[in-house]
Amino acid sequence: MTKTTIRFKAKLFRPTESEKGDSWTFLILPKNASAKLPSRGMTAIEGTINGFAFQAMLEPDGQKSHWLKVDRKLSQAARADAGDVVTLEIAPAADEPEP
Repeated sequence: MTKTTIRFKAKLFRPTESEKGDSWTFLILPKNASAKLPSRGMTAIEGTINGFAFQAMLEPDGQKSHWLKVDRKLSQAARADAGDVVTLEIAPAADEPEP
């Protein structure tokens, strides 16, 4: 990671409307972490969650922060589930990830 690395901890939540209750989780970036990003809109990032490398898109949450969808594969790799607090190190991505 570079000197633009943003480090923080966040709690994983399960969406209430999720059809498959255990299919994915999400986290909301602390406002001070979100403020260090180059955009208030969708932002491509790369980093680690509990030490596991990933790339993703952050989406605005409408509350001057961003949220991150953590799919089942990433959640399992990070050994985390809804209710757990995870450690993240992220930075703006040089390239946007493939959909």
